[in-house]
Amino acid sequence: MTKIFKRAAAGVMALAMCAGLTGCYSENNTWAVKSGDSTLPIGGYIYYLSSAYSEAAGKVDTGSEVLKSQVDGQDASQWVKEKALDYLYSYCYVNQKFNELGLSLDEEELDSVEYVTNNMWGYYKEPFENMGIAESSFREAYSTYNAKLSKLLGVMYGEGGELALPEDELHEYYTSKYVYYKYISVDLTTTDEDGNSTDMDDDKKAELKEYLGDQAELVNNGRIDLETALANCSNMHSVEPTASEPLSYQLDNLTSVFADALEPLKNGGAAFVETTTRYYIVQRLDIEEDYKALKEDESRTTGLLTEMKAEEFNQFTIDQGKSMDIKINTGAINGINPSKVAGIMGKKGVSSAESSESAESSETSESTESSESSESLESSAAE
Repeated sequence: MTKIFKRAAAGVMALAMCAGLTGCYSENNTWAVKSGDSTLPIGGYIYYLSSAYSEAAGKVDTGSEVLKSQVDGQDASQWVKEKALDYLYSYCYVNQKFNELGLSLDEEELDSVEYVTNNMWGYYKEPFENMGIAESSFREAYSTYNAKLSKLLGVMYGEGGELALPEDELHEYYTSKYVYYKYISVDLTTTDEDGNSTDMDDDKKAELKEYLGDQAELVNNGRIDLETALANCSNMHSVEPTASEPLSYQLDNLTSVFADALEPLKNGGAAFVETTTRYYIVQRLDIEEDYKALKEDESRTTGLLTEMKAEEFNQFTIDQGKSMDIKINTGAINGINPSKVAGIMGKKGVSSAESSESAESSETSESTESSESSESLESSAAE
């Protein structure tokens, strides 16, 4: 279910488009599932089928035809169809529970739905339309659904929710896995009057490295603070250090040079860090302070809950959906063969499938305070 989170237009053109994989147009073929006030157009189901196909492609050997393979010990075609049905069950539960709890998407969330829809549609309009997925169906099945799913997870696992986590579990997870820190950094290049960038000469690098190491030790011993170290470096060595805001990342996801420096430090402790392009002094901060700030920020709390419980909640929504009184349009669904999806996406799952997974991963990553690689950390230091 990972990463699958307005009704189809009634005009003739949209209806004809939605009939792309379902044969000749029939009013009975325009919808996939009905539950309460929610109706998912058949294009939404086709999107779920294509997403299931992408997942299957990621589970088979590279170069193998997906639908001729086995996925988790099952014929791939059957696996894809069952996975797409799971998405329908989840869709129905999320919509019903969202309404039952009186939830709604605020203006910022609605703007995000439109942004995600426009961004993704810009990339995949042609293959999606060839499969019979209207933009309105995609918005409903993917963007709107994901927004509701995220908000529902936060409410149900949050304080007072039906699935609320004990406070100590949330606290233990965050304080044991995350590190809170800040740093100053010095770029190992210089810029001349014409704006040309050149590497700092080796003698100056060595001198600066020794000086920053000494400053880091002074910070570590509590004799100066990091801001004083920055000023000292600027005054003594004619360089322009930059300072970060306090940051929180998972230790396991930090590049090893930073993780190794930060992990043994006590609160307030500092260490010198060297990369190929910059010198750093990193200082560990009190994670308890950041945890308090996180608890006061609804979006950050939801992000952490999502990180902890997304897989579990996805399965929960599927299981709950299976027990609901819903109407699945089996006639329309059975008329859509996964082989037709494969014909458009690539029989080996190498055209739209891989790029779609990549785009979905980058889009949904915004919901958490994700950790970054060495290159991205060095990039953030320069911002």
